[in-house]
Parts: sequence; structure tokens; C-alpha cells
Amino acid sequence: MTTVTVRPMTASEYEAWQHDLATEYAEDQVAAGNWPAAGAYERAREENAARLPQGAATDGMLTLIGTVDGERVGRLWIGLAHPRAVPDCAFLYDIEVSAEHRGRGLGRALLAAGEEAARERGAHALELNVFGANPAAADLYRTSGYQVITQHMRKDLRRTATRFTPSHAYERAAFAGDPGELAAADRRLTVQEAETCLNRAKLAHARYLTGTGDHDEELPLLDRAVTLFRRATDATGEAEALAWTGIYHQVVRRDDTAAVPYLRRAAEHGDPLTRSFALRHLGVAEHRAGNLTAARELLEESTALRREHGFPAGVAANLVGLIYIAAAEGRDATGMVAEARALATEAGATTILAEVAEAAQAAIP
Repeated sequence: MTTVTVRPMTASEYEAWQHDLATEYAEDQVAAGNWPAAGAYERAREENAARLPQGAATDGMLTLIGTVDGERVGRLWIGLAHPRAVPDCAFLYDIEVSAEHRGRGLGRALLAAGEEAARERGAHALELNVFGANPAAADLYRTSGYQVITQHMRKDLRRTATRFTPSHAYERAAFAGDPGELAAADRRLTVQEAETCLNRAKLAHARYLTGTGDHDEELPLLDRAVTLFRRATDATGEAEALAWTGIYHQVVRRDDTAAVPYLRRAAEHGDPLTRSFALRHLGVAEHRAGNLTAARELLEESTALRREHGFPAGVAANLVGLIYIAAAEGRDATGMVAEARALATEAGATTILAEVAEAAQAAIP
């Protein structure tokens, strides 16, 4: 990982950052439904000014520039005193990698530099907030060791709850001269298109599995989904599309060599369910290669994730593989066979139930 070092902001850097910070914070609050668009920027400036009454010189606040070999690559804002007075816990108010340096893994390195700066000043922990509409950031924090402490959830109870429409962003820009919602609207449309491509690819894969129709569009749809999720900086969605790309290469093309790189990336960056798929198919690749211990460990990790998610059919499918591995290792698989049968029956997974029966014949004399 590239090493990022941090230094205090200059006066000009601080002022430019305050403008950008207020713009982005206002967009996040509007996208989350917390603030109306009108006056959001001014409100964001006021809130930030209240936290930084002396600007960059405000006591207990770190306003930092991240650099690599002297070149500016990002910015950080850390409060050494937690806003809710959590003892010995600093708070990350803002982190941003400069646009021209994104895609190089510098977000994680910048975060690590901020953590070290807080640690050097006596902080025992670092906390942050992340909006639900920013899955890429949530993924970065999760894979950097951050755990969910509290979670806010909201449901709109109005019978005529406002739905997202790109026309609203257009009307704000065209009729009110406010382009503030255009970027968020474009990103949401990009994510929607990516999700549609991914779901169509899954349907094509299902047609392949059942022999019920053409599935030639599966890989092009997956490629398009990966591209769109990446454009929208949706790391979680991209990881899911990568997982299904790996599954396509393994299941349809019978090419584990091509599949494994996609599956590994998905296992690293995906949400728990996506990781369970990626780990399962990595286990299949190891099993085919004769690496029983590695295969068993991957399938067991996948199974644990699927149990947590409440995915009985997925657990049963994994147990089929574990039954075969147990048989190859000379271990008793009776308990796994019984559980797999029960779970597959509960889920109505008749295909997996047939696979359990075949595995049982191989494992139980």
C-alpha cells in the first residue's frame, strides 16, 4: 500500500476545502432526505463554521492535507474530542481523495495516515458516520477494520412519498438555476442501470442452468454492470458483478483460471452475501485442484456468512461440497447430510436436495 503523509492545511487550502466540504455535505444531506435543497449549502457552511470557530487553528481539530512524495492527494478533518463526548475517541468528520488520484487505493492509505495522526495525539479509537447512499465509503471503512456501532434507519410513511425521478433534478437546474442535484441524480441512474444489467445477467444464468433459453448476453451484461458500478463508485455493487463474472467463467466456461481473479476481488470488497458466493466458488476451484484443506476452509467461511444472512438453500449447497470433501478425507459426514437435507427441504430447493442425495451416496457406505 502506498504511504500517505499528512500536514496541516494552509490558509488557501483551508478556504478551498471549506467550499468543497459544504457542497458535498449539503448534497449528502439532501440525498439522504434530511434537508431541502434550498439553502442546503448555506446551512452546511454554518454547521462547519460552528465546529471550527477559529478555522484551521481551532483547538482539538486536525485539518490535514495528505501527500505522496510531496504531491497533494487528499484531505482529512479529524476532531480529537468526540462530538458526543465518547472518552478517548476521536471523530473523522471528512476524508476525500482528490479526483485525479482516485482509483489508486489511496483512500485506505489516507485513512491510515489520519488514524496515525489521531493516535499520536492520544486517541484510543476513531469513529465516523457514513451515509447509506455512499456504499463505496462504507465498504472502505468496513474493510479497514471499522465496525458498526449504531445504525439509523428510516421509512417514509406518507402515502404519497416522494420517489426519485431525474426530472426533479432537471427542473431544479433548468427552472431554478440550481445544478446541485444533477450529480447525485446521474449517479443514482447509473447505479439503477448497473443493477438492471446485473439482474438481467442473473436471469440469463438461470436460463443456462435450466436449459430454458438463450444466455449469450450474460457476459456482456456483467461487463456492463462492472463498468457502471465502477463509474458510480459503488464498490459493493461492483464486487457483486465481479462475483457473478467469476461464476460465469467457472460454471458456464468451466475455466477456473479465468474465474479466480474475479472471485478474489469480490471476496475482498463485497458485502457478506456477495462474499459468501465468491468464497463458495473459490472453494469449488480449490476442490477441483485437489486442495481439500483450502477448499474446506473457504466453504466453511462461506457457510458461516450464509448462516448469518439467513440463507438456508445456500448453506445446503455448501454442505454438499463439504460432504464430498469429508468423504475424501475419510471423515464422517452423516450430520452434514442430515442438515443439508433438512435445510434444502425447508427452502424448497429440490435441485439441491437431489445433489444432497448424490453426495450422501458417495459419503455414507
